[in-house]
Amino acid sequence: AYAVEGGANGSENFAVHFGYLDDSGMGMQNELIYFEFDDGVARVIDHMWVTNTTSVYNQLQAAGFGSTYVLSDESTFKIVAYGYDSLDEDAEPVASTEFYLLEKSKKFVTEWTKWDLSSLGEVVKVAFNLEGSEDMVGDYGLSVPGYFAYDDVAVRF
Repeated sequence: AYAVEGGANGSENFAVHFGYLDDSGMGMQNELIYFEFDDGVARVIDHMWVTNTTSVYNQLQAAGFGSTYVLSDESTFKIVAYGYDSLDEDAEPVASTEFYLLEKSKKFVTEWTKWDLSSLGEVVKVAFNLEGSEDMVGDYGLSVPGYFAYDDVAVRF
């Protein structure tokens, strides 16, 4: 995680998500990376703590160095969470919500930040994608490393 030692709220560890899907056909994933409730019971995911990884932050800060973009005041990089009410392979998301790791005016997330996921409602699966503004997408897709760090996923039982 960028600029912090350990996980959110003083924990000793955290998870790093890798992967995204886009329309380039050059991605490493065939489907979005997700986590699910194996018992098939829908639950509300209240929140999780997220932050940029060092790799993403450094790449964005050094925009133009080995990349196809230069950040502008309109550049954005975000996580999109998709909630599903079914574990069926062909299920469509029932809701989505976004979290910006880089907001317009070059405002970066540099510390653990609480992301409210309750708007997804009761879900059995949540999948994540990373999306950059048009200036971060080239012929080979997203030009930013497809990572974010997360910790302390809180679920309502």
